[in-house]
Amino acid sequence: MRRTLLLIQLILLSGLSDIHAQSGQVSERVEALRRRGVTFIEVDPIGKAVPDRATDGLWNKAVSKATVLELNASGLISIVQDGPEHMAMEVPVKNGSIVMDLIRTDITASGFKVALASGVAASYTNGAHYRGMVRGKAGSVAAVSFFENEVMALINDTENEWVLGRTETGNERKHVIYRTQDLFGSIPFTCETRDSGEPYRGEQLTTQGASRTTRCVRYYWEVDHPIFLNKGDMVNTVNYVTGLFNQSAILFDNDGIDVTLSEVFVWDVPSPYTGTTSGDQLTLFGTNRTSFNGDMAHLLGFGGGGGVAWLNTLCNGQTRLRMAYSGINSSYNNVPTYSWSVEVVTHEQGHNLGSRHTHACAWNGDGTAIDGCGPAAGYPEGSCPDGPIPSGTVKGTIMSYCHLVSGVGIGFNNGFGPQPAAVIVNAVNGASCLGTCGTSCDAPGNLTATNLSTTSATLSWSSIGAQSYTLRWRSTSSGSWTTVTGLSGNSYALSGLAQGTEYEFQVLSVCSASSSTFSPSYTFTTPLPCPDTLEPNNSLGAAAGVTLPANISALIATTNDVDYYRFTLTTTSNINLGLSNLAGDFDVRLLDNAGLQLAISQNGGSSSEFISYPNAPAGIYHVHAYGYNGANSGTQCYALNISAYAVQGCAAPERPSITAITWSSATVDWFPVQQVNTYDLRWRESSSGTWVVVNGIVGTTYALSGLSPSTSYDVEVRSVCAGTQGGVSEWSMTEGFTTLAAPCEVAPQILLSVQACLDGPYRSTNGLMIDSLRVQGLIPTGEPYTGAGFAVDGTASAGASVFQVSGANAIVDWVLVELRDVNTPTTIVEARAGLLQRDGDVVATDGTSPLGFCSAAGNYRIALRHRNHLGVLTAAPFPLSATNTSVDLRSSSVSTYGTNARRDRGAIHTLWAGNSNGNSEVMYAGSGNDRDVVLSAIGGAVATATVSGYLPEDCNLDGLVKYAGLESDRDVILITIGGTIATATVQEQLP
Repeated sequence: MRRTLLLIQLILLSGLSDIHAQSGQVSERVEALRRRGVTFIEVDPIGKAVPDRATDGLWNKAVSKATVLELNASGLISIVQDGPEHMAMEVPVKNGSIVMDLIRTDITASGFKVALASGVAASYTNGAHYRGMVRGKAGSVAAVSFFENEVMALINDTENEWVLGRTETGNERKHVIYRTQDLFGSIPFTCETRDSGEPYRGEQLTTQGASRTTRCVRYYWEVDHPIFLNKGDMVNTVNYVTGLFNQSAILFDNDGIDVTLSEVFVWDVPSPYTGTTSGDQLTLFGTNRTSFNGDMAHLLGFGGGGGVAWLNTLCNGQTRLRMAYSGINSSYNNVPTYSWSVEVVTHEQGHNLGSRHTHACAWNGDGTAIDGCGPAAGYPEGSCPDGPIPSGTVKGTIMSYCHLVSGVGIGFNNGFGPQPAAVIVNAVNGASCLGTCGTSCDAPGNLTATNLSTTSATLSWSSIGAQSYTLRWRSTSSGSWTTVTGLSGNSYALSGLAQGTEYEFQVLSVCSASSSTFSPSYTFTTPLPCPDTLEPNNSLGAAAGVTLPANISALIATTNDVDYYRFTLTTTSNINLGLSNLAGDFDVRLLDNAGLQLAISQNGGSSSEFISYPNAPAGIYHVHAYGYNGANSGTQCYALNISAYAVQGCAAPERPSITAITWSSATVDWFPVQQVNTYDLRWRESSSGTWVVVNGIVGTTYALSGLSPSTSYDVEVRSVCAGTQGGVSEWSMTEGFTTLAAPCEVAPQILLSVQACLDGPYRSTNGLMIDSLRVQGLIPTGEPYTGAGFAVDGTASAGASVFQVSGANAIVDWVLVELRDVNTPTTIVEARAGLLQRDGDVVATDGTSPLGFCSAAGNYRIALRHRNHLGVLTAAPFPLSATNTSVDLRSSSVSTYGTNARRDRGAIHTLWAGNSNGNSEVMYAGSGNDRDVVLSAIGGAVATATVSGYLPEDCNLDGLVKYAGLESDRDVILITIGGTIATATVQEQLP
């Protein structure tokens, strides 16, 4: 297999549109319906009110000119309940009227719901939402929403922007319509989203495939309590935000992006969102809302002074990163200000879906800005030259800061602009976590024609699960359709076309019981035969000079044909080459001025070729395109794209990735950056403003430790550059993660300090137990109770250092502590192994800490077992919690379950010794007695024999099993049963 030698692939596609090329898929849809003869039914839900001093008082403190309107109640109700699919609506304005052609639209996803924070069931009836255009104004947009007592509309007729809505006070039937440029106030919105990352690659800036998304983004909108208070009740609040969503969604729709509303969650009680800035609110949103019903989440509030969103976070695994916050404005001096709110909401959602600000040094395929409105308003991003300032007639786009530049503003009919729209469309189409749009019997959408040749094309559409599809096509100059039926897929190879001819096609869905209407037409034009350009250029010396960025269409026409191109860099730059639309196995090389190869791409077959060559110094370079083993085509031109963008100082790394996340640690990784000596990393808790900075990291990975469990963190990385770049980069985009919950052993729900003494090793002379097992190295590092058949929670093992401690805190042996049910003491809720010290303290495996338990805090009885002593259980329960509780089983003040459960040694009580066979009683004589077990352990014949080890028959825990003589284990058993009556026994008092 032939392979590329490159790490980064980049192609710049031809035809990058200019700054504010007109968008208008909505008006195109309406005009297509009109061409098909569809009737737009006239409706009359609103009319002009008689102007007087009272009506003027509704608006004259907010705008210089406005028209007061009055609802036609019956006409409005008719639309809400059963509005036509296509309607025409005329609205009176100063010196005329606006006529809109509108299409009914469903703004909500399947299963849409309204929820209240109080938990009260929400009963809500959706309004009627329409989108369309101003009649006769190509590229115009109009979003209108109808409710039982309210109309909301945002209209852009390509010259003026109009807001229509109910006034904040006064008769609810009174509405006002005004031009936004006549508003006395100005939009206060600024965005806190920070630019980060490399400039967009060329293929990101041109729509790949269909110009409309084949997937839908489902939005969860959460509404803060002040908006609820402002609107007065749930219905008015949801009416307002769904109308606002329709007005924002039409701007996405107009650029081919499908968004829908899956849930509205309203804080009808005070919310936890008490931040003073947009960033504060977004952080609180991410902390409070750990899951949501949708693909992306958006919090709406009245505070914060603007908005903020995480950048390019579709399908991100961190829930909090798929969020945005918008500080909106309901009204200004009594008149509605939908346009302000639409701008901030749409702008922030644009960030989530991948678009940066248009004044960022990220666009045009060369790392420059689309416009200069940000720097002009005092908000520069990057060090590239400032972009142009649009005129007040052209205006800026949604992702711009042109609303902050006097005399410019933002034109909603401009939409996102060609490059940001392409970034978003490509991101949505490439997001595997998103679903498709519509239902199986909707007319297919997203029609497109690709692989165009002089005589053929591939026709495609969105597949949404219909049984089959019917396609029809024709030249636009013909009245006769050619129909193709029974198509099971979502593409069709069309052949037999004429060169240089415009065609159109439509598709309908065929379902089990019915079929959809045909989709609107999609038009395309077959190309003329490809001319070979810039010839002769078949040698290095004959290389054709080009100016960057260059988009070249040419032929490798024969087996001996090769093409050379020459370009000049005036400063250190990153060079990007893309060779596509290949008729065969074509390759491309980048050469220096002397013809020395700097990079090559040779993917094989007709796959596109890509080269990205970083930090190329100023000078002359050559591009060599050729066919491998004589590959050629005399009719199909290749597309060669050459671009370069100046290195903007020290480049920042891409957003880091986080792996190996535990409750206290994580590993941070990032891709290397050319010409970097070291990296700096900073991290913090997401709720904190204080960063911890780590300098001088060599390599591209760093292990974070000492983190808190179940805590959200942010991480950023920056480059420390060498050579001519020098200095440090901007910090990378923020990556967030949340540590795991701490294991019980680290953050137990219950802490318990038990004190107990074992009678076998206890010595009354000093009040301590002996630690002979430890001294002789016989105590195992892991607890012995699981192996003995007991149910033990967790894994308990101790390090060697724990057994090196001497004195009163030296370890005697392992014990088992149980939490038992208060009412049913036979039920063991949890059992943990611990270490018993000479002074009677039971500690955790670190040798010092109290025992930890995972069970919930509450009341429990406490039992303690030992492998050859009889266990005990407290008679009464103890309240246990994460605050350490001490229970002294040595003390007579702690009553035990049953009778004669412990041996009374005067000063203390001890656990009965001698249970060498591990049952529930100590016996000296009779069947199953413990004395015979000891005898058996030493061999059973010679009474004075001994055996050493960690053995249950070692009743005094001195490390030696003895049947006869001083300190014998037989005597321990005899003492336990009373020392006089051999047949006496002691029963364990554990239920």
